[in-house]
Amino acid sequence: MLLDIDQLRTLVAFADAGSCKGAAHLVHKTPSAVSVHLAKLAASLERPLLERQGRRLVLTHDGTELVRYARRMLALQSEALAHFRAPEFGGTLRVGLPDDYIPVLMAPLLAALARLAPRAHVEVQCAPSAELRPLLADGQLDLAILSAETDTQEGVVLRTERVVWTASAQHDVAYADCLPLALFPEGCIFRKWALAQLRKRRREHRIVCTSRSMAAVQAAVRTGFAVSVVAESCVPPDAVVLTPQQGFPALPAVTIILAASPATDAALAQRLGEQMRGPLRRVRG
Repeated sequence: MLLDIDQLRTLVAFADAGSCKGAAHLVHKTPSAVSVHLAKLAASLERPLLERQGRRLVLTHDGTELVRYARRMLALQSEALAHFRAPEFGGTLRVGLPDDYIPVLMAPLLAALARLAPRAHVEVQCAPSAELRPLLADGQLDLAILSAETDTQEGVVLRTERVVWTASAQHDVAYADCLPLALFPEGCIFRKWALAQLRKRRREHRIVCTSRSMAAVQAAVRTGFAVSVVAESCVPPDAVVLTPQQGFPALPAVTIILAASPATDAALAQRLGEQMRGPLRRVRG
């Protein structure tokens, strides 16, 4: 009996996303195709891999065990392919990374590149997603990690994360008559979502800090100077998440993707995504 590598990839996507719909987004298949893959994999092993808990499908013990093996098999396949295709990834590899994702994504990105493109000279450019997109389209970058809307068809999905309002735990700035905001510049989807919600509710507000630097935005939050909107993994340790019960409406989730320029082999982005998703599952957010 041989295990189908595509079916294993679908199983890992289910484990990462927590649903057939989410897995379909990760592997670029329909939810029904994901269900078929999982059913065939279970049949080949003659073991149930999923069970129903209430209205949700979850992994069985055997399913969880198989995910562990599947991750190792997929990683080994990627490394083997990279070994024999390494010359294609030689030279300089220019990668874009938003400043706000450096603490979470830099280490997994560089570790995956070291395995998959060991001969490449990696150059990282840090800038907001809105600035990285045109550089990628123009071929000035080879790869870029970007923030995207949840229904995006762009790139390889790395993870989906909650976007939250955050404020200092030591100050009452969130309840000011005129809400002070610390935001990224125009073009940031978090900025767009936050301002749209405040305008919809006619909540008086003003932008008191605009910065391309996540460190600056976090400092504005920690000192009680402003409220901000960030990915959940970027909430400062000494800050709190503001809830709808406190008057701060829920915001859309953000999808973090890895995209390749038109001239870059899309297979590299796909393999990098597979290598990065495992470590990212252990990150808060």
